[in-house]
Amino acid sequence: MMKLYCSRTSPYSRKVRVVIEELRLSEQVEEIETDPYSPPPELLAANPLSRIPTLITDKGEALPDSDLIIEYLDAKYHGLAPLPRGTKRWTARRRQRIAQGVIDAAVATMQEKRRPESIVYHSFLDRQMAAIRRSLELLNLEAHTLLKDEKPSVVEITAGVGLAYLDFRMPYLEWRKEFEALDRWFSEFARRPSMVKTQPPA
Repeated sequence: MMKLYCSRTSPYSRKVRVVIEELRLSEQVEEIETDPYSPPPELLAANPLSRIPTLITDKGEALPDSDLIIEYLDAKYHGLAPLPRGTKRWTARRRQRIAQGVIDAAVATMQEKRRPESIVYHSFLDRQMAAIRRSLELLNLEAHTLLKDEKPSVVEITAGVGLAYLDFRMPYLEWRKEFEALDRWFSEFARRPSMVKTQPPA
């Protein structure tokens, strides 16, 4: 039995949880809801960075990063759509990193806003917001390349989780009004059972 230290509100955790559902591994993974700011000793023993998600494999090895966990699970159990070969592979990986950047910028925004108002760094927030909008512009232009009905790749999972996190934490962006092609793709992707099952609590 594998163990996943995670949080239902973390987009990094959700990426892994979606992959677990897509690979039909839910009965082989015990999810342990974890607060990385008040970490249990067993998380610190597995991951000195005190970050989630962290996966403990069935052999007892600790994997301390969402992308590393996803790579491990797909390599061992297979089932995600493979990335294209040749030059198209690097285009797909670029798209994945842009989508990951949306997640990173949104999380950074939320963390900054948790600081006392008197020390919130507003220039930093503006920079994150600009990065999100530029990234959404690119993803919107390339929305036609994202898979819809087939098994998703890590590209679609990262993009889908990133957009869902914007809806969850930053609904005031109203990104759907501006990026219609991306909205159409996401509206379909969000109906996948793996996305429905891993929705954060209201």
